[in-house]
Amino acid sequence: MPKNELTQVQAETLAFITRYIAQNGYSPTYAEIAKAEKVNVNAIGERVAALIKKGAVTKADGIARSIRPVVQA
Repeated sequence: MPKNELTQVQAETLAFITRYIAQNGYSPTYAEIAKAEKVNVNAIGERVAALIKKGAVTKADGIARSIRPVVQA
């Protein structure tokens, strides 16, 4: 698998984040993602970290609700 290719679980998490922002106008919390995906918050922290590393999302340190998908040109 290429380094930047997302796993199915990562792609599902990214899709949820994107939908949530489209519906609400702001990013979900880790707890909201965890509840929707029926996993614990620690798992979401790992998924978001992987999405950041792969360049799929950005997140400002210390700022709540700052997860943003990266728009690919």
